[in-house]
Amino acid sequence: MQTLAQHEHLKHYGIQQDWMQPYQCFMGHWEGLCKTFTAHGEFIESSAVHMDVYWLDEARTAWHLHEDFDRLYEVGPTVFHTDISVKDKACFGDSPMARIEGTMLTPYNYVFTIWSAVSKTTVYNNHYFIDANTRRILTHKVRDGQTHIYQVQDFTRIG
Repeated sequence: MQTLAQHEHLKHYGIQQDWMQPYQCFMGHWEGLCKTFTAHGEFIESSAVHMDVYWLDEARTAWHLHEDFDRLYEVGPTVFHTDISVKDKACFGDSPMARIEGTMLTPYNYVFTIWSAVSKTTVYNNHYFIDANTRRILTHKVRDGQTHIYQVQDFTRIG
């Protein structure tokens, strides 16, 4: 009996759909709500988040993240602009406000580590897409080696 790898050359899955392209599912204008919790799970506050994500080139090797928080926890109104490069399933971005590394695990599940100069935290984000136009981010923010806060962000693609 052949293993999956032994008969890989026999398969044809057809044309790769856009949603299979790493990071394509992020593209668009998103509106969301960020809920913040203590390290013990107690609700602190919520704030609107406006996000615009788009490719910078036709080859889809770089994208731009524009993220506008009405009120970033402990900071206030904050706007991030970051250009992010893509290499296979990984991505990398760097700006004066944040450094980002991410990986596509499945076409609808992504993980990111963000070193934020703004919040002085290391941010661990798990993005998952409930459907093509609904995304949830589970965030664990660490400061000085300790859990600082947790956040849940829910977004809807509106454009």
